[in-house]
Amino acid sequence: MYKKILIDKSEIDSLRSKDDNMKLLIDSIGEINREYIPDPFVALVNSIVFQQLAYKAAISIWNKFEQFIGNITADHILNASFESLRECGLSKTKISYIKNIAEAVKRNEINFSNFERMSDEEIIEKLVRVKGIGTWTAEMFLIFSLNRKDIMSYKDLGIRKGLKWLYNMKEEPTVEQFEKFKNRFSPNNTLASFYLWEITIRNYFKYENIEQVVFKNNVTYFDSPIGLLEIQSIEGEITGLSFLEERRYDEKVEPILEEAKKQLEEYFYGVRKIFDLPIKMSGTDFQNIVWQELTKIPYGKTLSYGAIATAIGNEKAHRAVGNANNKNRIAIVIPCHRVVGSSGKLVGYAGGLNRKKWLLEHEKAIQ
Repeated sequence: MYKKILIDKSEIDSLRSKDDNMKLLIDSIGEINREYIPDPFVALVNSIVFQQLAYKAAISIWNKFEQFIGNITADHILNASFESLRECGLSKTKISYIKNIAEAVKRNEINFSNFERMSDEEIIEKLVRVKGIGTWTAEMFLIFSLNRKDIMSYKDLGIRKGLKWLYNMKEEPTVEQFEKFKNRFSPNNTLASFYLWEITIRNYFKYENIEQVVFKNNVTYFDSPIGLLEIQSIEGEITGLSFLEERRYDEKVEPILEEAKKQLEEYFYGVRKIFDLPIKMSGTDFQNIVWQELTKIPYGKTLSYGAIATAIGNEKAHRAVGNANNKNRIAIVIPCHRVVGSSGKLVGYAGGLNRKKWLLEHEKAIQ
């Protein structure tokens, strides 16, 4: 029933050239393996069966349906009783939709032999006249039966979520934004859809961005008394140290990471007050100045955002100092936990205020 969708290397190269984010996505995933159903009637019926169902549930129903019907034709479906189709697991609504399609084919309202000469838009317009076939179903039919190359569906939640994540958007794309993406990816929108679907399939949402997916830094993990710490380095310098709920990468350790774990263990045991690690601060000039100033705050002491602003010679920049403090990517070693509000209140810590409180109490107890 299924055949592999053939994707030429030139199509992939063309899509890779559209922008850096899509290039990184393609490079992280590699070759796409997708199948289509050459028989257009079977493809339409299949799309109805699979609508709004998890894959395992849908495939179970489809297998029962296929075994019962045998050769899937309009006549066989129209001759099948409602009760027998219900026994396959089909809902009342889906039975109605499938029989609508079969009737449309019998009355020649849908003539698949004409589709080869019709545009994507003309085929969608023809199909949506049949009750049960919406725009999304018609668009999936164009991809997974007619093998059309330039289809990307705004109705598809997975594609919208994929675009939102890949391009670091605050919200899912509007129709206008979606059309801009389609224009950018054309004439390879179907291939773009395949790659965008992979974001959900592979659960890339657990990463902040596509750059983290193609992560090339060295990395290790340290189980601290207040949670898991991820430590990153590159070429002998610490580039990241942050609290996480779970491990994201396979460990790739270089000596500086082993040293960082040793010093962190000493810190949490209360025998180390000053870290001696080479760090690489990657921020704006202002952020780097603020982060450098944070390293000067003595162990067990706190300073306000205003005090830091004054120390760097810009006393009115306390809000900017707060923003820079929150963007610090090397926790504990660059001790942003030692910065508090003007009243001494604990505010703003990426690792959570409970951890900030623990770190400050830990340091005060050791003094």
